[in-house]
Amino acid sequence: MINRDLKQHISQHFIFEDLTICGETATYSKIANIPQQEMTWSALQQLAVHLLDPIVDQFGPITLTYGFCSPELARAISKTINPHIAPNLDQHASHELNSKGNLICPRLGAAVDFYVDAMPEQMEEVALWIAENLKFDRIYYYGKTRPLHISYGPEMNQFVQLMNTNQVTGRRTPGKRAIGDNALSLLTQLNY
Repeated sequence: MINRDLKQHISQHFIFEDLTICGETATYSKIANIPQQEMTWSALQQLAVHLLDPIVDQFGPITLTYGFCSPELARAISKTINPHIAPNLDQHASHELNSKGNLICPRLGAAVDFYVDAMPEQMEEVALWIAENLKFDRIYYYGKTRPLHISYGPEMNQFVQLMNTNQVTGRRTPGKRAIGDNALSLLTQLNY
């Protein structure tokens, strides 16, 4: 087991604990949501330095709603009414391994969901600014009043996925998607 100080600064604005103890389940459970792989620690730091710090510098404080997700945390979340997670796709598991020793998410990197404290109902503006100014792997956009998902990883696809939410069931399904300049164009046309 890797022993790290969770209070250690990993960037100008963040400590490891910020990315491991966020979200309702991680905050209120007794699960030790601690990365076991050295590359996960590094990926979390890269995410904080290259995406989160510039976002804070541009918009002010942000609230992380979902960060690193260990296999134990994923199991706890999957037992909730609407879990809304896809560990093998969403990069919240970073470089962690499953019980068979295989990568949980082959995309690697790291991901967080967040909103900007000063403008929690204008996340479309935040998504557009990120696409115009930062290198990222993926953005999952759920709506202007919903937390924004961003990831930083080895592929740096500049990929944007618009997500639709069923108003009755709460179920989320993929909508339009685009890469690079097309992603930027897609974000300029948002109407939700």
